[in-house]
Amino acid sequence: MTARVALITDSTSDLPVDLARERQIYVAPLHILWGGDNLRDGVDMTVEQFYQRLKTDSQLPTTSQPSPAAFAELYQQARSETGADSVLVMTISADLSGTFASAQQACQMVDFPVRVVDLRTASIATGLAVFKVADARDAGASLDEATQLAQSLSTRTQLVFSLDTLEFLHRGGRIGGGRRLLGTAFNIKPILHVVDGKIEARESVRTRKRALSRLLEIINEVVDRDKPLHIALLHGNAIEEARWLEEAVRQQYEPERILVASIGAVIGVHVGPGAIGFSVLQ
Repeated sequence: MTARVALITDSTSDLPVDLARERQIYVAPLHILWGGDNLRDGVDMTVEQFYQRLKTDSQLPTTSQPSPAAFAELYQQARSETGADSVLVMTISADLSGTFASAQQACQMVDFPVRVVDLRTASIATGLAVFKVADARDAGASLDEATQLAQSLSTRTQLVFSLDTLEFLHRGGRIGGGRRLLGTAFNIKPILHVVDGKIEARESVRTRKRALSRLLEIINEVVDRDKPLHIALLHGNAIEEARWLEEAVRQQYEPERILVASIGAVIGVHVGPGAIGFSVLQ
């Protein structure tokens, strides 16, 4: 019988907790450093608590990856609880976080096979890829087969999103004050995407309404109707607009998998409330 593979991802994957538990996917929480608090993403602070505090706290939090020791402990736990012979870890892009490096270091701290794959993306795009690998694992894929699939998915996922405000990029030091003021004055809504593991500017539009319409247009541009569609709509405390996108997608396509996911605290620190977008895996 093919050995069972335990699957692990990190909390930036923004997987809905109930679905991760149902699919037996273990999640390594990143840390949110806020004032004197060191909070584990999704454990010590929920998404709802994060966005509520973000409204009122003048201090912007920072984030950090799990330690190698924390990863190693999770490897042991996942293997023990699932009865697996090996572990496959799939992480956020190494260009966006030190999580991949930390997970790799942890491999030297255990005495069973562990593979770590950089999925070269972020947020629910990571989550969609992890679900696809979970499908293969449940169908009996070996560690080698699951690893090869995960590596191939890094080139098959797309992540596109729009920001409602430039404030948090400015507060995080990623744009200057002049650019922030210019964007605010003209109601500019940047549309960003992930290219080879890095977040790049795709285009800009004016007004929130146009940004939502443009996202739907981009979905229509990138979807291949001849292939099964796995799609997720992601949002930062903007569920009504995410549901609008979901309904529009359902009317135009017959997706094999469709999810609506909240952008968690770690990504939310940088994109701020109101961010909205989609991920496609084909």
